[in-house]
Amino acid sequence: MILGLAVGTIPLVRVQPVLVAPLLWLVGLGGAGCGTVDLGDNFVPPDPMIDEDFFYCRIQPEIINAHSCASGLAGEGGSCHSARSALRLDPAAETAAPPACDGDTLLEAPPDSWQRNLEAVRFTVRSDPASSPFWRRPLGLDSHPRVIFPEGSMESDLIITWILSGGT
Repeated sequence: MILGLAVGTIPLVRVQPVLVAPLLWLVGLGGAGCGTVDLGDNFVPPDPMIDEDFFYCRIQPEIINAHSCASGLAGEGGSCHSARSALRLDPAAETAAPPACDGDTLLEAPPDSWQRNLEAVRFTVRSDPASSPFWRRPLGLDSHPRVIFPEGSMESDLIITWILSGGT
């Protein structure tokens, strides 16, 4: 016996109903400050939906090709994203004939080099442009050797439009 109770017995306690709700709220509040979720050892974040046609009709020609992202600009020693970066882009895409598009809709198969670039870029796109390396790095917000275009530019806005439009 411990404190007048037989070992293994549970004492009955009467609780006033008006005290239950505040007590449960306090117990729940204790866990509210935690905010950490263990995602496991092999967590794979979901891929955001991206509009592939928009990439082929707008992103590749107006951003990647226009700024020589794969080959680099004159005086840079070339090979920016074809050899010196984790984001490997195919320099052949810069000289490949663009596919036919009707606005943002692809009408024919894109060149193989453009398809390889989409697959490379896919890993740098997040569902939120503000956390997407594909948007942040050319602006100089994250590690990048130079600012490619400023925030609020046509290119910056085009990337935001693409990311936010998803697969639509």
